[in-house]
Amino acid sequence: MSDPVTVVESHATPQAQPMLEGRGLTKTYRVGGHDLEVLRGVDIRVDEGEILAILGKSGCGKSTLLHVLGWLDQADTGQILFEGRDRSTLGAAERAHLRNEVMGFVFQFYHLLPELSALENVLMPAMIKHSPLAWFKARRAERERARELLDIVGLTSRAGHKPRQLSGGERQRVAIARALQNKPRFLFCDEPTGNLDGQTAEDVRNLLWGLNEEHGQTMVIVTHDAKLAAEAHRVVHLHEGRIDKGHDVDLVREVELD
Repeated sequence: MSDPVTVVESHATPQAQPMLEGRGLTKTYRVGGHDLEVLRGVDIRVDEGEILAILGKSGCGKSTLLHVLGWLDQADTGQILFEGRDRSTLGAAERAHLRNEVMGFVFQFYHLLPELSALENVLMPAMIKHSPLAWFKARRAERERARELLDIVGLTSRAGHKPRQLSGGERQRVAIARALQNKPRFLFCDEPTGNLDGQTAEDVRNLLWGLNEEHGQTMVIVTHDAKLAAEAHRVVHLHEGRIDKGHDVDLVREVELD
């Protein structure tokens, strides 16, 4: 058993209704002729303005849960509610709008387009959001926002560089800037420091926490790093597709992590 980890108290304002909520989420994949249960009845909430960490070992279902919460994938059973509205009652256009403009995503392996510059990669969500005519009218303002975001993540001088010309930490910072282009209310991060060395991981962590402190950015961060999770406002521990209630904590206390 590892050393105890201190989980800090949530700074999010208590709400009767969570901003985002999952109820009874299940997900099963068919692998090699066998059913693999990845989520087994998960209940989870996210409050506005908090950093929620989903902690657990590799293969426990963390990324699947993140994808389901962020509407990149669909649960087999259960509900996803955004500000009390059930995802299943929303039309395809409204779901696409929320996914593109209300939610931003940062992945462990960046997923930058190799043929585009850093600036062009950051602009991609805005280009997807606008129709061709609307893009023609908005492109100057969107490009200015992309440049401002690259400045925030410390990459002003790298705006014209392709991903292959950037370090791993620089690529991840471009990915964070891209996720913020459409001013999302949610930022979903899947192992954002998992592919980085110690100092670079700390730089990315400081960037993310700074966004929360300065702008109230709501975040859900999937990680297997207990140290990173301990700095979140709240932690849920996922074990074999279920929330371990003994580790889902809001108050400052010592918890033992497997």
